[in-house]
Amino acid sequence: MQNIVIFGKGGIGKSTIAANLSTVYALQKRKVLHVGCDPKHDSTVGLVDGSLIETFMEKHARIFGVRDHGELKASDLLVKGRLGIDCAEAGGPEPGVGCAGRGISLMLEAFQDLGLLKGGYDVSVFDVLGDVVCGGFAAPLRKGFAEKIVIVVSEELMALYAANNIAKSVRTYSSNGVYLAGLVANLKDGKVDRRRLEKFAKLIGTRILEFVPRDQAVREAEFARHKTVVERSPRSAFAKSLKSLAAKILSVRREDCPVPTPMDDRRFYGGW
Repeated sequence: MQNIVIFGKGGIGKSTIAANLSTVYALQKRKVLHVGCDPKHDSTVGLVDGSLIETFMEKHARIFGVRDHGELKASDLLVKGRLGIDCAEAGGPEPGVGCAGRGISLMLEAFQDLGLLKGGYDVSVFDVLGDVVCGGFAAPLRKGFAEKIVIVVSEELMALYAANNIAKSVRTYSSNGVYLAGLVANLKDGKVDRRRLEKFAKLIGTRILEFVPRDQAVREAEFARHKTVVERSPRSAFAKSLKSLAAKILSVRREDCPVPTPMDDRRFYGGW
C-alpha cells in the first residue's frame, strides 16, 4: 500500500490534483482511499457526483456521543464514491470557532482504531492544507500515516514559502518514515521561466515531478462538479499530465529521497 499526502498552500490547486490522482488510480483498477483534510471539505466533490459528503466532524457530533470508537465500523466514516473510491472529509468547525486541525487528528485516531490503513487499499491519497504551523494539519506526518509527501506549488513567492515550511515539517518527522517525493508545479503563467522553480527544488533537496499546464478543462470540470477532469476530458493536456504524475509518484522510492534541506526565513527572503 502506498500512502500519498498532497500538501500545498490554500488555493494552489492541491484538491483538484489530489482528486484527479485518485481517479487515475481507480481507473487503473486500484482500490483507493481519498481523504480530504481541509476545512473547505470539498476534496471529494468531484468523486461523488458533485455533492458535499457528511464530514467526520459532523459525524462526530452526531454519532460519537452515543458510540465510542470500539463500536465504529468503516461504513460509519467512509462514503463510497464513483469508481469505487472510498471517501472521507475531516471537515472543521464554523469559521472563527475552534481549531480545524483538531478534526484531522480526531479522524486519524478513528482510522487507527479501525485499522483502515493496514493494507486494505492499494493507494491512499490525503489532501492536506499546507498550514503546517498547526500541529493538526501536520497530523499525517506526526502520527506516521503519511509515506510519500508531494507538495503543490506555483511560481508565486508565497506558494514557495508554504512549500519551504512544509519541507521543514517533513524534515522534522522524517524519523516516522515520511519522505518528500517531490514538487508539482501547477503554473498560473504558462510562459514563466521554470528555472527558478527548478532552483528552488534543488535548494530544498528535492525535484519537480511534473509541470502541470493551465487548461480550460479544469475550470469546466470544477463548475460541472460531477466529474473529475480525467474522466470528463481524458484527452486534455491536464489529464495527460496527471496520468504522467500518477505514475511518477508511484515509482518514487524512499531511498532516492534525501531528507529535505529547507531554507530558514532569512535565507528564503534574502534572495536565491
